[in-house]
Amino acid sequence: MNETLEFLDKLNWVLKPISSLVIFLFTTGTGNMVLVTGFLAIIGLSAYNALKERNLAYKAAKVDGAAYVPFSETIYLVGRVVAKMFLRVITNLPVFLAVFVFLMMVVGISKGIDSMGEFVENQQRIKELQSILKQLDQRYKVAEVEVTGYNAITDETDLVIRFYDYAHQGFSNANQTLTIQGTDIYFDAIVLNFEYSEIATGNAKNLVLPYRVFSEKVPQEKGIPLKLMDKNGIPLIFKRDETDIYGMGRIKYSQRVKEILSYITDKEKARMAGIRSIFGNAVHKNLHPGNIINIWVEQTGGLVIKDAIAF
Repeated sequence: MNETLEFLDKLNWVLKPISSLVIFLFTTGTGNMVLVTGFLAIIGLSAYNALKERNLAYKAAKVDGAAYVPFSETIYLVGRVVAKMFLRVITNLPVFLAVFVFLMMVVGISKGIDSMGEFVENQQRIKELQSILKQLDQRYKVAEVEVTGYNAITDETDLVIRFYDYAHQGFSNANQTLTIQGTDIYFDAIVLNFEYSEIATGNAKNLVLPYRVFSEKVPQEKGIPLKLMDKNGIPLIFKRDETDIYGMGRIKYSQRVKEILSYITDKEKARMAGIRSIFGNAVHKNLHPGNIINIWVEQTGGLVIKDAIAF
């Protein structure tokens, strides 16, 4: 199969430029103008050559003392050239039609190869996305949160958040320190439901991405974003070591993770992918200085928060 696709790709390397040119010439206004202009240019060049030859003949013969072609004869010569050109077109119409049919066949073959390539590529893409959902279908730690202080005057809680990096099987060195009003702290997440998606597989129906913190004093829409992305835009909780990725390489894995994340902001793309719904999931806990809690995503697709000692 791969050898056949490789051969077709090489064949299309030759056919595609021809196909693109044919489509441009016959299906666009600019292309039609090019064809008409070219045809008129041929007629004009033929008429010019006929007049030039006739003019030279007049100069050589000095007919009636004139050394140029009279206006009436010019009209006649131009009309004859145009008539010959149209007669030639009509005479060779079967040839032109055969060439046109051949060009349409080239367009059809090229488009068919493109469609086949897109189909195979899409099937491979779906398999890769299914593989990623399987690999993320597990219970995993998101972060450890430590309450380092509380200001009773301003009613502000200080937090240090250590995100778990699954590529290194440990906490990331880049901790996030934040201060938020209130003591009842909420951790908000976005949930993508894949129940009716073409890439849904096994029990992996929900994918959870924690992304902000708010409180009883800070509205949800004004929450503080969590810095759990790496420099390439991949959530630390979705990163995997090369040996833990199966079915694709690290680069392809990152590309597919980004594609899944794009469903969050692109509703049309999410709809086309069959995402049933995208909704929020927030959990909360009243925190005090010295508290250390863990945030986990359950295999069922829910976000949970408990004291660190419970884990």
